[in-house]
Amino acid sequence: MPVDKLKIMVSSTVYGAESDLIAIQAMLEGYGYDVIMSMGGTLYVPIGVSNEAACIQAVNDCDLFFGIIFPRYSSGITHKEFERAIEMDKPRWYAAHHHVTFARELMKQYMFRGSRRNRQFKYKKTGVLDNTDVIHMYNEAIQSDVAVNARTSHWAQPFFRTPEIFPFIETQFSDMGKRIDELNALGL
Repeated sequence: MPVDKLKIMVSSTVYGAESDLIAIQAMLEGYGYDVIMSMGGTLYVPIGVSNEAACIQAVNDCDLFFGIIFPRYSSGITHKEFERAIEMDKPRWYAAHHHVTFARELMKQYMFRGSRRNRQFKYKKTGVLDNTDVIHMYNEAIQSDVAVNARTSHWAQPFFRTPEIFPFIETQFSDMGKRIDELNALGL
């Protein structure tokens, strides 16, 4: 893969985080990445396809995937983007809001029966978390159902305020040449 610029997809819900997402886009563009992000207007939408199909195609097209898990679920397209990135085993990183990880710890005794999802568990929307599917999305991202020694690309950096993930973004993505070398070494 002899390239000099990588495509990174930033996948997240948008509502309430617009200015934070624009700041993240600016950081990544400053490091030289071609950023694919719906909020930033840089997600290509082919003629005649649904929003969901366009977003899934963006996952297919990116080199790196950065998912941000806010405590809002929205339409579920972000979850489908996560699932596709995991299915394709894209090189991926995540950031998870404190409300999500905290709610997961509180509710997992009700959400699961052993290691299986309790489909009977119901949750009413609150100001902290609008849908338990956010927690399921987090569990998939961290590969909670995979043996610890078999997990890869499952890092989820915790944050409470979005600027708290800026050092993580800098550490992971400021040296694009290093990421290109890693992808080439892996044959990706």
